[in-house]
Amino acid sequence: MTLHQRRSDVWQRIIPELASENRYLMHLLLALGGIHMVKQKADASRPVEGSDTVDLAIIMEHHQRGLEGFREDVSRISSFNAEAIFTGSILVVAFAFAYLKIQDLDPLTEPIEEMNSSMANLHSTNKIPRLNWLYLNRGVTSVIGDQWQTLKSSRLRQILSLQHTDETWLDSSLHAPSRLSRCPPRLLKFAEGARQAVASIKTLLNMVEPTRDDLSSCSGTPTSQPSPSTTLDWAMDAHFETIRILESLYLRILSVLHCTATEFPSDKEIQIEFEEAAILSWPCLLPSAFLTSLERSDHNSLHGHSLVILAHFYLVNTLVDTWYMRGSFELELLRVNTLVGSLNESQLSTFMLWPNEVVALPLSCIS
Repeated sequence: MTLHQRRSDVWQRIIPELASENRYLMHLLLALGGIHMVKQKADASRPVEGSDTVDLAIIMEHHQRGLEGFREDVSRISSFNAEAIFTGSILVVAFAFAYLKIQDLDPLTEPIEEMNSSMANLHSTNKIPRLNWLYLNRGVTSVIGDQWQTLKSSRLRQILSLQHTDETWLDSSLHAPSRLSRCPPRLLKFAEGARQAVASIKTLLNMVEPTRDDLSSCSGTPTSQPSPSTTLDWAMDAHFETIRILESLYLRILSVLHCTATEFPSDKEIQIEFEEAAILSWPCLLPSAFLTSLERSDHNSLHGHSLVILAHFYLVNTLVDTWYMRGSFELELLRVNTLVGSLNESQLSTFMLWPNEVVALPLSCIS
């Protein structure tokens, strides 16, 4: 679940202890262990020993029973159950990440060859990007915020502790040092194009002329019936704020890549730095109006631009090489790419070229 030794101890010892004290946490932990075995089989080119004994229906039953108890506990959150609720939150989110890749299939009923074929064509049968995992992430942040005083001194405090401040990740270099060329191909491709990608999206959004159809893309608008022009400005501000968040996130990743501790960084070293830089925390920062624009079924001008921005956020998740993330957001990018292509706006499709080129490359170093 983590490459950090101090956080590994929480996963290996503390969370199982908490699950032994709490029935719904045990259900959620068993479900996560089961989905790990299923994911291993889905990712493997050959069957994984022992995985045939895992029944996806049993895994989902554990997950649902865990969710039932979790929801009941959340309704009465306090300092007394904050540890359990935070544990439940991260177990649910980890499960959601792992399940993204396999939720359209039961990989235990298909041969590996058929499964891989189904994965390759998944985007053609389901073109709607999934956002449930994103809201789950935001829910974890809510739990942390409400119970920070309790959690910061709890048995789970190592999960919440980051060694570096934001200032650590300020990017001060305009050019990647030569050692960056030793990074895995996907990371190198990302570093080469990240700044230009953000600059291009900014330029694109400046050219957008939203219409009144974009008004309903707003969420949380004032109840005093603002004028259409005011509401459109509010919606555009939310999108520009989202791009600012994307730019900050990309600079943080570039700083990790530029400041790797050794001249020839290992894959593990880079992944540890990514975890320390909290690059997966971006869902918690997004404006509500931007999220609402993603959920529209009709395609107005802002919706298409929202999808392009979302794809560039998804690209961040494809840089994280953990079992529960591996392969999931590559498929989600395919969904976004297909949906953007269906809008018949060649300019928007052009902005999907770079993310597609990045994910086409391997995330591990080539010997």
